[in-house]
Amino acid sequence: MDKLYICLTMLLTVLLNSCVQKPSISVPDKSKDSIYRYDHIYHISISEPQRALALADTAEMLHLLRPDQTCLHAVKAMIYQNGLGQLKLAKFHCQKAYEDTEFKKDTTGYLNNLTQLSGLCYKSSDYAATIRYASQGLQMARTHGLKNLEAKFLMYIAMSQIYTGITKDAKANMNRSIALYEEIVDKDHSWSDVNDLIYTLGETMDALCVMGDYRQAATLIPNILKANSQHEQLESQAPPGAIDMYKAFVHAQCMEVYQQIGDKVQAAECYRKCLSTDYAKSPEGVALLTHYQLLTGDYQQALHNIQTAKRIYQQKRNTESEYYADRLLVDEMEALTLLGRYKEAAGVGRQIIALKDTLFKRKQQDDAQELAVIYETGEKEAQLVKQAAQLRENRMILFFAVCIIGLLGMLLWRIVRHSRIIRKKNEAMAVTITGLLEYKEELYHSKDENLLLQEQLQAAEEALRQQSAARTLPPDVPEELPAGAEPSAGIPPADEAPEGDVADSDIDPGLRLLFKQVEHEIISKQLFLRPDLSREELMKQLRIPKNKFAPLFKQNTGLKYPQYINKLKLEYAAKLLKEQPDYSMDAIAQSCGILSGTTFYRLFYENYGMTPLDFRRSIKVSDNKHDTSSDDD
Repeated sequence: MDKLYICLTMLLTVLLNSCVQKPSISVPDKSKDSIYRYDHIYHISISEPQRALALADTAEMLHLLRPDQTCLHAVKAMIYQNGLGQLKLAKFHCQKAYEDTEFKKDTTGYLNNLTQLSGLCYKSSDYAATIRYASQGLQMARTHGLKNLEAKFLMYIAMSQIYTGITKDAKANMNRSIALYEEIVDKDHSWSDVNDLIYTLGETMDALCVMGDYRQAATLIPNILKANSQHEQLESQAPPGAIDMYKAFVHAQCMEVYQQIGDKVQAAECYRKCLSTDYAKSPEGVALLTHYQLLTGDYQQALHNIQTAKRIYQQKRNTESEYYADRLLVDEMEALTLLGRYKEAAGVGRQIIALKDTLFKRKQQDDAQELAVIYETGEKEAQLVKQAAQLRENRMILFFAVCIIGLLGMLLWRIVRHSRIIRKKNEAMAVTITGLLEYKEELYHSKDENLLLQEQLQAAEEALRQQSAARTLPPDVPEELPAGAEPSAGIPPADEAPEGDVADSDIDPGLRLLFKQVEHEIISKQLFLRPDLSREELMKQLRIPKNKFAPLFKQNTGLKYPQYINKLKLEYAAKLLKEQPDYSMDAIAQSCGILSGTTFYRLFYENYGMTPLDFRRSIKVSDNKHDTSSDDD
């Protein structure tokens, strides 16, 4: 016993030691490791997205940004969207940041994340979610007086309203958004505000072009050109390559609008300025020029630019992309068709179909990979939460373990004790029931013998009565009674008992005699075992008057007819359970005339207070004890 106490003490010591241990992780000095700052990660998110993501992962592992109220999910969402172009992962991290209760304390950061989430929902065509998130952000922005975010949320609401058919409200929200941005830019010339203004103007012009309202879109060209000029003056604040890319997009959008309204001079000027950017000379920027060249009829130049871009893509082995299929190949097929080179155009069409199939399969693989990353992120979060809660849980686990073990021990003791009591009670009840059934069977045999003797006695009395009557009659009088004469008064037969007896007395001797005869017939012929035995059939077979059937059983047994029959069935079942240990419960139920096993279990339990299985088990235990005691004697 002392060794057991020593072992338990050592085990508790080990567990307590494990509860207070902390993982040792060397955390770098944040003042020296400036590369983990949020502004540095944001600055390289476009030019070096993989490195930015690695820094964010390291910062998450070492808990470097959380003290500054910076949510790592918001940082990753920005990297996945701006640098890697993986919008599903960006949306996933945005939603995680949206659900972060600690991040809500940083109002500006939380609203910026809500803005990004609204934009991602808009890009994924989830316009209802866009309006929901943007409306929530709009209320918060107005509450805190953040006009730039208010303008951005208005823009997302307007864009979503356009695609949901609410054009009147959409135009009003667009105009309010643009007016707010222009007011902000006039007061504070920051790159982010000008960038947001250009984006809002560009999206508004695109939406108007989709609606076919090119004239209304042209009225916004001076606004977007002015914003672009202000944008170029803030190059020091912008990420590398952003100014040149926005300039190409702005002039490409303006030249197409000018071309659609017939102002070819202004369209050509915008085309020249777009062509002067480095982005327009890149493979990605070719799409900004080719559409305009096709509109102006410069099919050969458009085809040349497209094929040049195709060669660059082929050299980089980057031909399996949506841009390559939807912009380059589609524009190439259109240019070849307009040049009359139909055979080559058909060949390009076949390439588009084949590439679309490849892209569809790759998209499925990419979706699976993104889901895997999302799952891995969830697992990582769960691991971090688990590590944070492990110390607290380990300190409480021993206390709860001891309490639970004690409670389980008490519960087990009570269960065992209760089971023993129930088992002993069932054994005693089974012995009592068996004894009562044996006594009842003996009583029935005694009644049967008495009834037989009574019948013999009545027969003898009847014979004596007839002999006595024969001796008293004159010789010339025949033995038969004359017509109309009535027999002498005597005990009437059971089935001829006067009907008024039942009403005159609670216990009618005639009714009692009739019950003895009926009971004898039911038990001796085992009529109660027939499941199809009805009241009418029993009355007909035993010649029971209809007006005496109900009181016949109620007055003599205190039970109604169905209850009386069921009691006989269950007594017979108890007898079978003892005498036929190999019978199944269904077989015993069928033998008793009970067709449903569920009904048999219910009736047996209601009558005897235990299930048939418990009764059989108790009988076996009682018999074993009796055999053991007999052997001992």
